[in-house]
Order: sequence, then C-alpha cells, then structure tokens
Amino acid sequence: MGKSKKRMSALNIILVLQLFFMFMLSLGITYIISKSATDSSINYITTITEERSQIILNYVENAERILSAYSRADEILDIIENPESIDAVNAAQKYTEAFSEDIVNLEGIYVSDWNTHVLAHTNRQTVGITTRHGVALQQLRSSLLDSGDKVYDTGIIISPASGKQIVSMYKAVYNSLGKPVGLVGLGVYTSGLVNTLNSLGKRDMENSFYSMVNVSDKKYIFNNDFNKISMNVDNSALIKLCDSLDDITENRTGYFNYTVENKKYISVYSYIGEKGWLFMVDDTEDEIFALTKNMRIYMIIFCVFCIAIIFVFNISGKIHRDTAKKLTSAVQKNEKVKESLNTAVFNDVLTDARNRVSFSNDFEPGKVKNSEDYPYYFAMFNIMDFSRINIMFGEENGDMILVSTVDALRECFDNSEIYRTGSDEFIVAVPLSKNDVGYSVLMKNIDKALGMLSSPYETEQGNFSVMYKVSAARKSKNIDSSVLSSLKNILNQSQPAASGQIPFIDLDKF
Repeated sequence: MGKSKKRMSALNIILVLQLFFMFMLSLGITYIISKSATDSSINYITTITEERSQIILNYVENAERILSAYSRADEILDIIENPESIDAVNAAQKYTEAFSEDIVNLEGIYVSDWNTHVLAHTNRQTVGITTRHGVALQQLRSSLLDSGDKVYDTGIIISPASGKQIVSMYKAVYNSLGKPVGLVGLGVYTSGLVNTLNSLGKRDMENSFYSMVNVSDKKYIFNNDFNKISMNVDNSALIKLCDSLDDITENRTGYFNYTVENKKYISVYSYIGEKGWLFMVDDTEDEIFALTKNMRIYMIIFCVFCIAIIFVFNISGKIHRDTAKKLTSAVQKNEKVKESLNTAVFNDVLTDARNRVSFSNDFEPGKVKNSEDYPYYFAMFNIMDFSRINIMFGEENGDMILVSTVDALRECFDNSEIYRTGSDEFIVAVPLSKNDVGYSVLMKNIDKALGMLSSPYETEQGNFSVMYKVSAARKSKNIDSSVLSSLKNILNQSQPAASGQIPFIDLDKF
C-alpha cells in the first residue's frame, strides 16, 4: 500500500508539473503571436496614414509651385511696375486667364500691387478691388516679408469669396532692387484632395475614417462629420496631443486611444510639422485588432485542448511513456500553428509573396543597419489597368497575371525578397549589394523581368498583353517603410516601363 501511495503521489506531481508547463507555454505562445499581430496592425495603419499625409503635402506643394511659376512671369512684373499701361494690363489679364486653364480645382489666381489693389484676376469682376486695409494689410505684408522669396502659406481655410474650403497662399513680388512691389495670390479647392483621399482603399478597415486638425488653433480641417469642419476639437485626448505638438516643426507619427459612447477607438496620426497639420486615421479597437482577437481565441482553445489531452493520457495510466510523447507532440503542433499563423499574417495567400505587413516589419526604423558601401536597392512593379483586365478577362486570369508576375520576379531577382504591397503592386527588395555593381545588376534584372512579363497571355476571351509601370531606388541610411511611399510617388509620375528608361532615385539625397 505504501509503495502504491508513493507511486500515485509521484504521478500526481508529474501531472501537475506537466499541466503547469503546458499552461505557461500556452500563455507564452499566445502572447508572442498576439503581440506580433497587434504590432503588424498598427504598422499597417501607420503606413496608410503616412501615405495620405504625404498626398496632402504634395497637393499643397504643387499649388505652391504653381503660384511661384505665375509670379515669375514677365507679364506679372510688368503690370505691377506699370499699372497704368493698358497694354500691360491686357497682357497680364490674358496671361492670368491662359495660365489658369491648366490648374485643376482652381478657385482663383491673381496679382495685385503692394497695397493689395487687384490688377489681374481669373475673375475679371474682381479686378480693381482692394482686398486688405489697415491692420490686415500690415499683417499680410509682414508675413510676406518674413517668407522672403518663398510662398506664404495661410493654410486650408473657408474662402470668404466662395464659401468653400480652399488651400490659400500668397507670394511677394520684388523688383530688380529687391524691393517688394506687389504680390500674387492663389486659392485651390480642397475637393480634389478629398476625392483622392476618399478613393484610396483600406484593407479590412471598412469602418475607419480620417480627419485632419490645425494644431495651432485646434480646429478641424477635415472630418467625416462635415458639420465639424472649421469647428474646435471636442476630443480631450486629441486636444492633449495638439498641446504637446504645438511649436514642434519636425514630423511625428504615433497613436492614441479614446472612447466615444462606450466604444473604444484607436487614432493613428502623422504630424506634418512644417504645416502644423495633424492627419489621423481612426478605427474601432474591435476592427483593428480583429485578427489579434481571433488568433488569441484560437490559441486558447487549442491550448486547452492540448492540456485536456495531457490530463486524459496521464489519468489513463500511461504516464511515463505517453505523457512524454504527447507533450512533445503538443509542442510540435504549437510550433506548426505558430508558423502557419505567421504565414497567414505575413504572406500573400495567392502568390506566396510576402505582404505589406511583412514589408513594414522587415524595414522597421533601425532594423537595417546603415552601410554606405552596401546599400539596399528597391524596384516597384505596378500592373497597369489591372481592374480593366479583371473585368474583361475574368478574375481567374487576373490571378494568373499576379502569380506569373511574382514567378518572373523570383526568377530574375535571386536572393531578393518579393512583396505584394497592393492589389496590383509589387516591390523587390535587393539586400545589401556592393555599391559599384548593385545599380547595373538591378537595371539588368528589371529589363529581364520586363522581357518575361511582356509575353502575351492566351485566354478563352482572347489574347492580351500586360503593361507595367516600374520605379527603382537606392538607399543606404535610415532604411524604413517610407521607401514604399517614395517609390509610389516616382511610379505615379512615370510612363509605362521600357527597357533602359526606368526612373531611378537615390533616396539618400532627399
């Protein structure tokens, strides 16, 4: 009896130890996978937010370039110096109207003397009006002089002329002696910018929405509730963030939490320091962390199942042999589950290429060491008119093109990582390569890939060929996921790819 009791006691201790070990292992695996999924979700939304804030900045900078070009015209300086000349007036008005024809979403562009007396305007009825007097005139002059030869950007405002939201800016015009003799002004409707932002898709974020705030006065510039535009911020967490960013000129990214009507939200922001604008993408915690929650539940169920198996096998009397086997099996199954879940999170199911989340993780700030002699090279391939191909030839043929694209890139770029970062967009990341050979090899491989991808596809609906846009870049310092936005900006401005004509940029110089 004594030996039997001792044996039962030993078995109970072994069972307790096994159950405790499995419980701790389950907690560890669940924590690791949950944290990885959470970080991936935040990184993905951060990338979306940064892309959209860059679009906003590009929209404003484009307007600034337009106004600068207008201010340098001979007709503009001539009318400022000779406002009584009929020929100068007619020439300036004609030039203003012709110049404005190519400006999209234009409210108005004009030139005035230093007292803001309008000399030429896209709206002829405005010519002859003086737009500023007294203190308002002095404030405008002071701001223009502080800006020097640069554009004075007054920001995104509600236009007193049209009552619509515009990007408003001015620029001083100087004579040959460097004296300010007049100014030019421009107003561009933000509707085009809003349409662009609204047209950009957000994977698995159907309920998300964006907004933008002017940090200095804490008023909404954009908001999904149109009634809040130009109104004061009413979110205490956002007010606190605006206070912390006030007077800061460098860009910042991050996120904060808040609750509205018992529903928890996460707001991921990108602060445009030079403008003092805070752009945010908000979504509910439930939607952002849906994948994390599902994986956590799955892992808990799986681990409980594993623990139950161990308990049953221990009770059945096969302690010394079966417990060890089942524990080993359980650990192996956990590792396979972890591997399969990681594959689902970080890989594209159709092409088996790595996905956008993987790109953000692989190129987290500080993860890739700086190396001037061994930089990274990147190439972005974009399938042109992919939506049209899906409509005309069917999604099956569309999937065939996506798979063929990845296969060709894998064949042409050895020892490189292929990422699918959009529905029709792929990035090749060529790891640290000797600087004196990396560029030539990259371009050679791009030409080789284009040659393979130019072959026509045969389908029941008929034969068709696919065209691509390609952009390439080099970077050796501070390599992070912002490369994606840079490549996309280059690609958006490029023509269909042709051998020997691929746009390339050295990102270390920007």
